[in-house]
Amino acid sequence: MPSKLAIALAEATRAQQTQPTPSHLKAQEVSALFRQGIKELRGNRHMHPDRKRVEAAQLYTNTRAALAKMKRDHAEQDNTTFANLERKLWGYDTERAMAADRASFDAGIRDAQDRASKLTKADKAARALHDAEQAGDHILARAVAKRAHDMDWGDVVHDYLATRPSTADTYQQAGEIWHRHNDTGGQMQNGMHYVVHKPEELRGMTDQDIARLADPEPADAA
Repeated sequence: MPSKLAIALAEATRAQQTQPTPSHLKAQEVSALFRQGIKELRGNRHMHPDRKRVEAAQLYTNTRAALAKMKRDHAEQDNTTFANLERKLWGYDTERAMAADRASFDAGIRDAQDRASKLTKADKAARALHDAEQAGDHILARAVAKRAHDMDWGDVVHDYLATRPSTADTYQQAGEIWHRHNDTGGQMQNGMHYVVHKPEELRGMTDQDIARLADPEPADAA
């Protein structure tokens, strides 16, 4: 879960320019095809109104199912990406792979994490971060920043990110994903991309009625 700083960074970016994700763009294409299909149905003067309703129901049902799957796939992709971003932010995979003595390196990580876990106030964390940066101890600096992130000490996290623009970008990306799936406003904004509105031809019909109209075979078989 990102800190308030990550969320603030994400919101600041959205305020400047809202960039749809590739999944959102694909959903827009699907929705546009749905609207075009309904438009063509309405313009077909040779088709019986009952048949138009059936085809409208089929188009609506198929589009709705496609968008629902896209939303699920997007959430799964975001979950994977978020986990990778967190590991990139707070993990030590790169340094560990380059370490000559991995056992000693791992011991150093545990020591840094233990020291950071004992920090209980933001001012002490800020001092610990400053000292680690001065000593060139990037392992401890990262552990302190992670502690500050977990404790929501935004100023400390900001100081850590201030000299690491690439890490700051990663932090912001994680905040964007978290906001999209956990914040009420973000959930609504994300969900809107996967909504298809019921056409006029199907007004007053329940989803079950529409499903039966679109595919009567299950009802006949029963």
